Amino acid sequence: MAFAGAALSPFGLAACGGGEKPPETPSAPSASAAPGAAGPAASSSAPAVQSTASSVPSAAPPPNPGSKKATRKTDASWASCHQSYKAKNSEVSKDVDAMAKACTAVTKMKLVGATLTGKQSDQDTPQTFPFKAEAKHCYRVYAQAADGIKDLDLAIKDSAGAVAGDDSTDDPSPVVLEDGAVCFTESDAASVVVSVGMGKGAYALQIWSD
Repeated sequence: MAFAGAALSPFGLAACGGGEKPPETPSAPSASAAPGAAGPAASSSAPAVQSTASSVPSAAPPPNPGSKKATRKTDASWASCHQSYKAKNSEVSKDVDAMAKACTAVTKMKLVGATLTGKQSDQDTPQTFPFKAEAKHCYRVYAQAADGIKDLDLAIKDSAGAVAGDDSTDDPSPVVLEDGAVCFTESDAASVVVSVGMGKGAYALQIWSD
């Protein structure tokens, strides 16, 4: 009996110990493994974000280098004849002629072709007037708009569509260039592009050259 009791006591202890051990089984290691697994996943996503951000600047369009067929000659004294000009608002063709002739003393230029006219609004597409630019010659364009146009814009473009020069004022009587002229290094099928920044109405322009 004593042997049997002794034999039973270990089983009895094992049975008691077995009832207490399941609650003590640690679940912490599996929980601590989760943050470890989450850590690498989060850090691996960071380079992907940086890669996307770094690709944004490459999508920006390159700046327009301007015309390769013309250069700009500037002279501060050339701006004064335009700045002192006041349109009579009687007729755009007469007004632009008066403005251009007031600058001949300083520019020593002469009219090329006839006075060009048009009508446009700020909702219309720009209008283009082609002209033959000669190599080693400089050009200046004058324009005068009617009362309905508050801002008339001018640009000289070469045959490739690059801007050789544009006006720098927001007014109805632009000049390209305000303080100089556009000089072509080679003969080219150039053009004067006219657009309206504000308003609508008639306008006239003249192309002058040395």
